[in-house]
Amino acid sequence: MRKTPDNGQFGGMTPTRVVVLLDASPDALRALEAAAELARRHDVPLLAVTVEETDRLRSAAFSFASEVGAASGAIRPVDEALLSRRRERLPVGIRRVVERVAGSDGISWRLVVARGRLVEEVLALSEPGDVLMLGRVGWSSRLGRRLGTAPLVLARRAMGSVQICSARPVRERGRIAVLVEDPAAAQPLLGLAAERARRAGRELTLLLPASADVDPERLAAAMGRRPPAWRSRVLRSLATGEMLRVLAEERAVELLVGRGGAWLDSPIAARLLSHWQMPLLVVGEPAPDQLSTSSPAGSRRL
Repeated sequence: MRKTPDNGQFGGMTPTRVVVLLDASPDALRALEAAAELARRHDVPLLAVTVEETDRLRSAAFSFASEVGAASGAIRPVDEALLSRRRERLPVGIRRVVERVAGSDGISWRLVVARGRLVEEVLALSEPGDVLMLGRVGWSSRLGRRLGTAPLVLARRAMGSVQICSARPVRERGRIAVLVEDPAAAQPLLGLAAERARRAGRELTLLLPASADVDPERLAAAMGRRPPAWRSRVLRSLATGEMLRVLAEERAVELLVGRGGAWLDSPIAARLLSHWQMPLLVVGEPAPDQLSTSSPAGSRRL
């Protein structure tokens, strides 16, 4: 029997579709699980996307091309026949995983296998009202990277909200941190943060720049009629070391930021996320058809 949808809003906006970018990494599997839960909760479709990157396929054809073993770390020449078999198997394996995670909940879903440049392919499939979920790092984790190149680019350029997921265990008693660069324009960000805190039974920490003009009553009002327990911390700067220090002191398990702020568009965002490996949620502005109080009845498009 299909579960009754929860029509609580996604930070003042109702997502019309959930899009998840998939590969074979643990972070991507965690993104799929979170995406399926969000789609079920709001009774909206799930679009799973996997991209065969043409640049990687072209580079494999060079005689000097090498790959790094996932388990051994050994560098070895690329076996084009083996690479071709992997390419053929990957969509089949991903489809099975999506069926297992989303199909058991009765979620309406579809898998798209695209070929091209990853960021451009994902953006081409995106629509206003989408929520995009993806892992922190995919195949490049074999090279020792802790943050892929695509997640932050998509977080900056996508139309809707973007969640960068991590497979790392989450502290049971951690707090949700919210970077509030402009308190006067933070209502969508704080509304979503309050909803996530209430749902998870967690408290909020608002990270405020030293120059911010803060009215605590306005901040509380932006979090709705039932704001969760919260406190604020004033940052001396947005530098990586300062933010890492405060996030550690607050035992933060997730960071929320708004799109369009100075921090997300700066190099320090990548530096922070390379060291702090918890989930990041970038909240976009709502599309006009998202400003409803419930999921639209019968909205099943993919």
